[in-house]
Amino acid sequence: MAAMTTGARGWWRRNALALGALAVLLPATIGGIGWWEWKYAYPDSSQPVWAVEPGKSGTTELQGATWGPVQAKEITDPEGLDMPKGAKLILVGVLVTPTSTKAPGCEDPVLVQKSTGHRWQSARTELGLSWNKDEPETCITSPEEGAQKVEPYKLILPYVVPADVEGPFSVDVRPRLAGARFVRFTVDP
Repeated sequence: MAAMTTGARGWWRRNALALGALAVLLPATIGGIGWWEWKYAYPDSSQPVWAVEPGKSGTTELQGATWGPVQAKEITDPEGLDMPKGAKLILVGVLVTPTSTKAPGCEDPVLVQKSTGHRWQSARTELGLSWNKDEPETCITSPEEGAQKVEPYKLILPYVVPADVEGPFSVDVRPRLAGARFVRFTVDP
Protein backbone atom coordinates (compact mmCIF):
# COMPACT_ATOMS: atom_id res chain seq x y z
CA MET A 1 0.00 0.00 0.00
CA ALA A 2 2.91 2.36 0.64
CA ALA A 3 4.14 1.75 -2.90
CA MET A 4 0.76 2.76 -4.32
CA THR A 5 0.75 6.05 -2.37
CA THR A 6 4.27 6.87 -3.51
CA GLY A 7 3.37 6.21 -7.17
CA ALA A 8 0.27 8.41 -7.00
CA ARG A 9 2.24 11.19 -5.29
CA GLY A 10 4.91 10.85 -7.99
CA TRP A 11 2.38 11.43 -10.79
CA TRP A 12 1.15 14.64 -9.13
CA ARG A 13 4.75 15.85 -8.79
CA ARG A 14 5.65 14.96 -12.38
CA ASN A 15 2.60 16.82 -13.70
CA ALA A 16 2.56 19.74 -11.25
CA LEU A 17 3.64 22.31 -13.85
CA ALA A 18 1.02 21.18 -16.40
CA LEU A 19 -1.69 21.05 -13.74
CA GLY A 20 -0.76 24.54 -12.54
CA ALA A 21 -0.93 25.87 -16.11
CA LEU A 22 -4.30 24.17 -16.58
CA ALA A 23 -5.59 25.72 -13.35
CA VAL A 24 -4.67 29.19 -14.66
CA LEU A 25 -5.46 28.87 -18.37
CA LEU A 26 -8.82 27.11 -18.16
CA PRO A 27 -10.58 29.90 -16.19
CA ALA A 28 -8.79 32.55 -18.29
CA THR A 29 -10.05 30.92 -21.51
CA ILE A 30 -13.61 30.64 -20.24
CA GLY A 31 -13.49 34.24 -19.00
CA GLY A 32 -12.08 35.48 -22.33
CA ILE A 33 -14.79 33.76 -24.34
CA GLY A 34 -17.48 35.10 -22.02
CA TRP A 35 -16.06 38.65 -22.27
CA TRP A 36 -15.96 38.45 -26.06
CA GLU A 37 -19.59 37.34 -26.29
CA TRP A 38 -20.71 39.96 -23.76
CA LYS A 39 -18.84 42.74 -25.59
CA TYR A 40 -20.65 42.04 -28.86
CA ALA A 41 -24.08 41.48 -27.36
CA TYR A 42 -24.49 44.66 -25.31
CA PRO A 43 -24.37 48.41 -25.97
CA ASP A 44 -20.72 49.01 -25.18
CA SER A 45 -19.76 46.89 -28.16
CA SER A 46 -18.68 48.22 -31.52
CA GLN A 47 -21.28 46.24 -33.48
CA PRO A 48 -24.41 48.07 -34.72
CA VAL A 49 -27.07 46.58 -32.48
CA TRP A 50 -29.37 49.37 -31.28
CA ALA A 51 -31.23 51.42 -33.90
CA VAL A 52 -32.01 55.03 -32.99
CA GLU A 53 -35.06 56.03 -35.01
CA PRO A 54 -36.26 59.61 -35.51
CA GLY A 55 -39.29 61.02 -33.74
CA LYS A 56 -42.19 62.94 -35.27
CA SER A 57 -39.82 65.70 -36.38
CA GLY A 58 -37.99 63.22 -38.59
CA THR A 59 -34.72 63.92 -36.78
CA THR A 60 -32.66 62.32 -34.06
CA GLU A 61 -29.55 63.23 -32.05
CA LEU A 62 -26.56 60.91 -32.00
CA GLN A 63 -22.80 61.33 -31.69
CA GLY A 64 -22.52 65.10 -32.00
CA ALA A 65 -25.05 65.64 -34.79
CA THR A 66 -28.72 65.93 -35.59
CA TRP A 67 -29.56 63.38 -38.27
CA GLY A 68 -32.49 63.95 -40.61
CA PRO A 69 -34.95 64.55 -41.94
CA VAL A 70 -34.52 62.13 -44.82
CA GLN A 71 -35.93 62.25 -48.35
CA ALA A 72 -36.16 59.33 -50.77
CA LYS A 73 -37.27 59.15 -54.37
CA GLU A 74 -37.21 56.56 -57.13
CA ILE A 75 -35.55 58.04 -60.22
CA THR A 76 -37.59 56.88 -63.21
CA ASP A 77 -35.43 58.44 -65.95
CA PRO A 78 -31.75 57.77 -65.14
CA GLU A 79 -30.59 59.17 -68.51
CA GLY A 80 -26.82 59.58 -68.77
CA LEU A 81 -26.10 57.14 -65.94
CA ASP A 82 -24.51 53.69 -66.25
CA MET A 83 -27.61 51.82 -65.05
CA PRO A 84 -27.69 48.04 -65.43
CA LYS A 85 -30.71 46.51 -67.14
CA GLY A 86 -33.39 45.21 -64.78
CA ALA A 87 -32.50 47.72 -62.06
CA LYS A 88 -33.98 50.87 -60.59
CA LEU A 89 -32.38 53.85 -58.90
CA ILE A 90 -33.41 55.04 -55.44
CA LEU A 91 -31.98 58.41 -54.44
CA VAL A 92 -31.82 59.21 -50.73
CA GLY A 93 -30.87 62.49 -49.06
CA VAL A 94 -30.04 62.65 -45.35
CA LEU A 95 -29.57 66.04 -43.68
CA VAL A 96 -26.68 66.11 -41.17
CA THR A 97 -26.41 69.04 -38.77
CA PRO A 98 -23.28 68.86 -36.57
CA THR A 99 -23.97 70.11 -33.05
CA SER A 100 -20.35 70.63 -31.98
CA THR A 101 -17.05 71.84 -33.41
CA LYS A 102 -16.01 68.25 -34.05
CA ALA A 103 -17.88 66.83 -37.02
CA PRO A 104 -19.18 63.28 -36.73
CA GLY A 105 -17.64 60.64 -38.95
CA CYS A 106 -19.72 57.76 -40.22
CA GLU A 107 -19.42 54.58 -42.16
CA ASP A 108 -21.02 54.38 -45.60
CA PRO A 109 -24.81 54.47 -45.15
CA VAL A 110 -26.65 51.39 -46.43
CA LEU A 111 -30.13 50.81 -47.83
CA VAL A 112 -31.84 47.79 -46.24
CA GLN A 113 -34.98 46.06 -47.51
CA LYS A 114 -37.04 45.60 -44.35
CA SER A 115 -38.78 42.39 -45.44
CA THR A 116 -35.60 40.49 -46.35
CA GLY A 117 -32.73 42.35 -44.69
CA HIS A 118 -30.93 42.61 -48.06
CA ARG A 119 -28.42 45.48 -48.04
CA TRP A 120 -27.13 47.81 -50.77
CA GLN A 121 -24.19 50.21 -50.73
CA SER A 122 -24.32 53.61 -52.38
CA ALA A 123 -23.35 53.33 -56.06
CA ARG A 124 -22.23 56.82 -57.09
CA THR A 125 -19.00 55.72 -58.81
CA GLU A 126 -20.65 52.70 -60.43
CA LEU A 127 -23.26 55.01 -61.99
CA GLY A 128 -20.49 57.03 -63.64
CA LEU A 129 -20.81 60.02 -61.32
CA SER A 130 -17.64 61.65 -60.08
CA TRP A 131 -17.07 62.75 -56.50
CA ASN A 132 -18.64 66.09 -55.61
CA LYS A 133 -17.95 67.89 -52.33
CA ASP A 134 -21.44 69.46 -52.46
CA GLU A 135 -23.07 66.00 -52.64
CA PRO A 136 -21.10 63.82 -50.20
CA GLU A 137 -21.80 60.10 -49.81
CA THR A 138 -20.04 59.90 -46.46
CA CYS A 139 -19.90 62.19 -43.46
CA ILE A 140 -17.75 65.31 -43.59
CA THR A 141 -15.28 64.81 -40.76
CA SER A 142 -13.56 68.18 -40.43
CA PRO A 143 -14.65 71.80 -40.68
CA GLU A 144 -13.36 74.08 -43.42
CA GLU A 145 -10.14 75.78 -42.40
CA GLY A 146 -10.87 78.63 -40.01
CA ALA A 147 -14.47 77.58 -39.39
CA GLN A 148 -15.63 77.10 -35.82
CA LYS A 149 -18.34 74.61 -36.65
CA VAL A 150 -19.20 72.42 -39.59
CA GLU A 151 -22.25 73.70 -41.43
CA PRO A 152 -25.24 71.44 -42.08
CA TYR A 153 -24.92 69.33 -45.23
CA LYS A 154 -26.89 66.63 -46.99
CA LEU A 155 -25.65 63.12 -47.73
CA ILE A 156 -26.67 62.25 -51.31
CA LEU A 157 -26.96 58.47 -51.64
CA PRO A 158 -27.84 56.78 -54.96
CA TYR A 159 -28.75 53.09 -54.55
CA VAL A 160 -29.12 50.70 -57.50
CA VAL A 161 -31.53 47.87 -56.63
CA PRO A 162 -33.22 45.15 -58.72
CA ALA A 163 -36.35 46.43 -60.48
CA ASP A 164 -38.62 43.92 -58.72
CA VAL A 165 -37.51 44.90 -55.20
CA GLU A 166 -40.20 46.68 -53.19
CA GLY A 167 -40.06 48.68 -49.97
CA PRO A 168 -40.33 49.68 -47.33
CA PHE A 169 -36.63 50.21 -46.84
CA SER A 170 -34.49 51.64 -44.11
CA VAL A 171 -31.39 53.76 -44.47
CA ASP A 172 -28.89 52.87 -41.76
CA VAL A 173 -26.23 55.43 -40.88
CA ARG A 174 -23.58 54.31 -38.40
CA PRO A 175 -21.71 57.23 -36.80
CA ARG A 176 -18.18 56.45 -35.66
CA LEU A 177 -17.67 56.17 -31.92
CA ALA A 178 -21.41 55.60 -31.35
CA GLY A 179 -20.79 52.16 -29.89
CA ALA A 180 -23.60 49.79 -30.75
CA ARG A 181 -26.05 52.55 -31.70
CA PHE A 182 -26.84 53.67 -35.26
CA VAL A 183 -29.42 55.88 -36.95
CA ARG A 184 -32.23 54.16 -38.86
CA PHE A 185 -34.62 56.04 -41.16
CA THR A 186 -37.61 54.29 -42.73
CA VAL A 187 -38.12 55.25 -46.38
CA ASP A 188 -40.63 54.11 -48.99
CA PRO A 189 -39.91 55.91 -52.27
